[in-house]
Amino acid sequence: MIRTLALVVWIAAAGAAAAQTITGRISGTVTDSSGGILPGVTVTAVRAETGLSRTAVTDGSGTYAFVDLPIGTYTVKAELQGFKSLARTSITLTADGRVGANFALEV
Repeated sequence: MIRTLALVVWIAAAGAAAAQTITGRISGTVTDSSGGILPGVTVTAVRAETGLSRTAVTDGSGTYAFVDLPIGTYTVKAELQGFKSLARTSITLTADGRVGANFALEV
């Protein structure tokens, strides 16, 4: 009986460990300095530890998202012609983390 119970506990713990994820998500909205949404902004996330780079473009709502990013520390930069680029540094992404990084770009 004790062996069966121990086996059940071990299997349950192994299943929970397997369900953990080692990726996260960085997302946000890009606006101009007056708060107007900016579609078409190029947003780049670069992982400091490896140089891994991913690029996204804001949609019609000015939003972007990087999903399934490996955990680590990132710099996220927003760029659009006619506006000053802006970067957020030292964004730490943890397992199954969801981090928001909004930008307000100036002309």
